[in-house]
Amino acid sequence: MKTLKLNVISLCLWGLLVVLLGSCDIINPEEPTPAYLYIEPFSLTTDLESEGTDDEKITEAWVFIDGAYQGAYSLPALVPILASGDTEVRVEAGVRENGLSATPDINPFFEPFRVQLNLAPTEIDTIRPATRYVDNAKFAFIEDFEPNRVRIFTDTIIGPGLSLTQTGAFEGQYAGTLMVTKDLPLMEVASRLSYSGLLDGGVYAYLEVNYRAEAPVIFGIIAPESGNYNRYYDPGFLPKDSWNKIYFNLAPVIFNSREEEYQIAFQALLPTDRDSARIWIDNIKLVHF
Repeated sequence: MKTLKLNVISLCLWGLLVVLLGSCDIINPEEPTPAYLYIEPFSLTTDLESEGTDDEKITEAWVFIDGAYQGAYSLPALVPILASGDTEVRVEAGVRENGLSATPDINPFFEPFRVQLNLAPTEIDTIRPATRYVDNAKFAFIEDFEPNRVRIFTDTIIGPGLSLTQTGAFEGQYAGTLMVTKDLPLMEVASRLSYSGLLDGGVYAYLEVNYRAEAPVIFGIIAPESGNYNRYYDPGFLPKDSWNKIYFNLAPVIFNSREEEYQIAFQALLPTDRDSARIWIDNIKLVHF
């Protein structure tokens, strides 16, 4: 009788073990093997006359697989993809809005890059995304400070304003430059024309700026009123030894100002630890829908 009980218990234990082992695939299912995309940095193509420089600072790739968002990745990037076979890949050009790492965003004025790939597990497909401005992007102005171009930033509100320099220009022959000193620690420059309706077609108005600077600069809009100016400043940049590029979104400033007509403006301020400071600016574009 004891032997029979032991055999029954043994059978039950073996049966339980078989069930547990069989359920492992349910509890810990085998994970699918991803395919991989290696995404190189973007290239930008422009029409120089109508769209200005092709210099860009696209820092992220926003990846979509068959229309589904996969994530944003710093470029260059190796991206695992849980898909196989014929697959539509869409890559959007990402920038740091206002130069801040806390505000990455898809640049709405750049076309997405699309490619059809036959993905296979463990295999790496390399893509070299290229982009251009979308067809409905509008350029309110392009200021590259080159000869035979119409100058945009000519209205001096405070100080002598921008001058042209061939020394240390970013590209081309000239850049714009200004200097602040202890005798003139604040300088303000505005566009010679006023603008309106920049947000009629959307919620973005990007001011693209190449710069290097020994002093901080802020950007925004000003609107004349009774001999004075209403000022609305928000984004800006800090001193930087080498040339950099920023995409400023002026839409919040424009929207919150409630002004119907305004000039695009910027201010430079002398740091307290310097006797003088210089700012170089190039390739200013105001792009909107």
